[in-house]
Amino acid sequence: MFTRRRFATACAGAVAGLAMPSIGRAATLEPVTVRLDWVPGADHGALFLAKARGYYAAQGLDVQLLDGKGSVVALQAVASGNDTIGIANLATMAMAVGTGAPLTAIGCILQKAPDSIISLESSGIRAPKDLEGKRFGFIPADAGERMFPAFAQKNDVDSGRIRKIQLNHSAAYTSLLLGNVDFICGWAIADALKLGAVKPIAPPMVMSDHGVNMLSNGFFVTPGTIRNRPNMLKRFLAATVKGAGDAQADPKAAVDAIVAARPSTNGQIALQEANMLHSFLHTDNTTGHGFGWMAKEDWQRTVELLKSCCGVTNKMDVEALYTNKYLPA
Repeated sequence: MFTRRRFATACAGAVAGLAMPSIGRAATLEPVTVRLDWVPGADHGALFLAKARGYYAAQGLDVQLLDGKGSVVALQAVASGNDTIGIANLATMAMAVGTGAPLTAIGCILQKAPDSIISLESSGIRAPKDLEGKRFGFIPADAGERMFPAFAQKNDVDSGRIRKIQLNHSAAYTSLLLGNVDFICGWAIADALKLGAVKPIAPPMVMSDHGVNMLSNGFFVTPGTIRNRPNMLKRFLAATVKGAGDAQADPKAAVDAIVAARPSTNGQIALQEANMLHSFLHTDNTTGHGFGWMAKEDWQRTVELLKSCCGVTNKMDVEALYTNKYLPA
């Protein structure tokens, strides 16, 4: 579930070694900007905890974490060179690459998409077939909207019997809560919790539990960054993976780091999200691998779904969409 600024040239002293400078010497850190896909949530906990605990600084990096306004904005910010690293829905990234955007995924945070069907408890929606005859509040180009046709097809739902009502992000929650639509697509680990805090909701129908999964949010960069700053990417991901390990061991510490950096964050809901996050970090193809590692099979399935249900006709070289090269072994 969607400005910019410029980064300075990498400092030679920071690249020369990974050790922190001795006390009394001014640290020269290599600047790195990370454009988030949205405002910080539990799925960003690894980054905020790594920054709070000094893991990026220990790798010689000055990492700035910048809030986003959706995957498309993050993709544009990185592709244009305004940001170093971005976080976005990787299926959306693949679509952008198909139209010529120079981008490559370097790690996936959520391997199992948390995109779900969310409805109020009073809606009577409990199974996919219950969606027939209901009003779908959809957001154009949203990841859930892209996945829904495949979800309907897989679960024998007659899409012709669903009335679609176009919404924007800011109106989605209100429209559902007021009863202007019967269901929306959103994240089970974020949107559902926030809506459920206002009104009782039905158990979210997670699409990946109903036979449809695309790779969700992950890190991406331009080929130029891969070519010119490969050592920085290795250090950034090493620190992030360390932060992810800490966040999984102590979800509250990750949430505390987010709240410290963004005081407006609802820490209670973020902690609920963090405690659910483990269910979405891996697929069957990546279980046993470290945080962020991506499987070719999952990329192939993502591209196949984009072509079969999302109208994507561009030829895509799956192996050119991603690399695990910069993740720790």
